[in-house]
Parts: sequence; structure tokens; C-alpha cells
Amino acid sequence: MNSPDGRVDPNGKTFRYLTMYIDTKEQNAAEASVRLQSKHQPVAPVTTQTIRSKAGLSQLLVTYKDIPKERQLVSEYSKNVIRLALKEAGMEHAVITSTLRFPAHQASIVLKNAKISLQRQIDLYGSAGDEVLEVYRKHKTKSDNEIIELMTDKILELAKQNRRVSLHCAPKADYEKLNVIDIGLNSTRAVNKNFSLPKFTNACKSLQKEGYIAKFIDETSKSNSYWHLEIKPSGKAISEYNKRTILLPIRFINGVRGIC
Repeated sequence: MNSPDGRVDPNGKTFRYLTMYIDTKEQNAAEASVRLQSKHQPVAPVTTQTIRSKAGLSQLLVTYKDIPKERQLVSEYSKNVIRLALKEAGMEHAVITSTLRFPAHQASIVLKNAKISLQRQIDLYGSAGDEVLEVYRKHKTKSDNEIIELMTDKILELAKQNRRVSLHCAPKADYEKLNVIDIGLNSTRAVNKNFSLPKFTNACKSLQKEGYIAKFIDETSKSNSYWHLEIKPSGKAISEYNKRTILLPIRFINGVRGIC
């Protein structure tokens, strides 16, 4: 850090890295040690909640919702970046709601959102997306299936010109080089007891600054309600992830010696 503030906040970045290698058994032992010491010292009682660190990235969940197997293509590296954000936010589970989109699937998403607010979609997409939305505007009296077919044709036509409606809509080989991911706000909120929108948002922003996330867009306040992440699997290495990669230091929690 360029300007360290000297603080170690609960579930903050420093705490995240200090406790990243602790598994559940070690964490429980450390907590038991602190509780034992607190009985013999004139200090406020220490509870599991106040010192729990969400021990270890491997225990944090990143899952898919309503995404077919053939589009569950998010790399393990990208999942670990999301786990870093979870750990820093004090959360346990992130739900991916969008990954690679095939042209027909992209067309159905554009149609669904255009029906809610055409202007909002015009504001959201670039020139290629505007051409697809124009197809909807001209043919919105037709059935959904007919509109989706026409919009799909337009998306394929644009792809031949090397123009994309969305980064989600890409050849599989390109997607493997840049994982484009939406994490659903409501789906993620539903599976976390300690859900915090601002903490997870700030964690993603921090990871973008650190170079783990290539691009981050907070769409949680819009109708789509998601966090948009673009992560290069060949990006900044997560070098100190596995407990076997470093020597564990002696840990001190509130002045009490932890477990080596």
C-alpha cells in the first residue's frame, strides 16, 4: 500500500491475507485459545462472531444459477478472485447468473430488458446493441419467437463484422481468455447470512485496483441488479493462496499467541 494507515480491520485486506491459510480446525483452535485466555484476563468476552475470519478461500462458495453445463466456463482462477472479494467482504457465497451467451440467448435477454425499458437498454449498449434494439423497435408487434429470431440474425451479422453486442456474447476461445461474469445481487443476498452490498462492491473495486479484475461495473442499483466482472485467467497471479506455499507465521490475536 502506498499510504498504509496502520489499521487491521475485521475482515479487511490485511486480515484477509493474515488468515487466508487457516483452515477450519486451526481457526476453531485459535478461537478456543482466545476464549480460554479471556476467562483469566480483565478483558471483554471474545466471541466467535467477533474474531471469525472466514478461514481459507477453499471454503468459500462460487456457484452458478440457471446456467447450462456447457456455459459453466468460469476458470478456477476467476473463481478464486471472486473468493478473495467474498473473504474481504466477510461473505461466504457468490452466485454467478451470467457467463458466455450464445447469440439466441443474448437476443432473448435483450428482448426481455427492452420490454421493461427500451431507453434504458439504449443507454446501456453501444452502437452494435443499438442496431439489435432497432430490430425490436421495428418488429415489436410480432411474437417473441419471431423477434428473437430476427435479433439473432442481426447479432450474427454484426459478429461477421467483428462487432459484439455484449462481451458475454463471444466465441468460446475468446471467453476462455477473458471471463465475463455477472454475479446476481438477489441470488447472492439469498445465500449469505452476513450479506453486505457495500463491502462486496468495495472489495471488487479494491481487487480491480490491485490488478486481479480487469474491469468492474456495479449494476446493482439498476434493473438488472448484478456485479459485472471481467477477469483474465492469465492475469495477476494469486501466489499465496495455498497453505503449502508459505511458512505459517506465529499469529497473535488480541495479544494472545495463536497456533503455529
